[in-house]
Amino acid sequence: LIFVQRDDAGGIAKVSLDPQAGFEPCQVVCEAETSGITEKTYEHLDALASSDLSLVRVLEDLIDLLVDKDLIRFTDLPQVAQQKLLDRLSIRSGIKGLDLLGEESENLL
Repeated sequence: LIFVQRDDAGGIAKVSLDPQAGFEPCQVVCEAETSGITEKTYEHLDALASSDLSLVRVLEDLIDLLVDKDLIRFTDLPQVAQQKLLDRLSIRSGIKGLDLLGEESENLL
């Protein structure tokens, strides 16, 4: 929830995250509609978010390739990145071990 102060024409003059005198509560989505964000923009954002999921796997494979070719060391990555990669590897190994999807699961991992 955000708070807005409107100008004489009803447009947004100021925005605040905290309630203040002269400000009214406003949902971000309704204001986004009046600020030029169109349905097409939402479609593009959805498509971008969807492609992020597949890009994650590409990046994992790229990191594995760079490590395998000794171009980088796994420990060169920031600790947070190392942990996230190890977590994903563990999850994928668990799924592979369960073989929930049969042979087709190999393509997903």
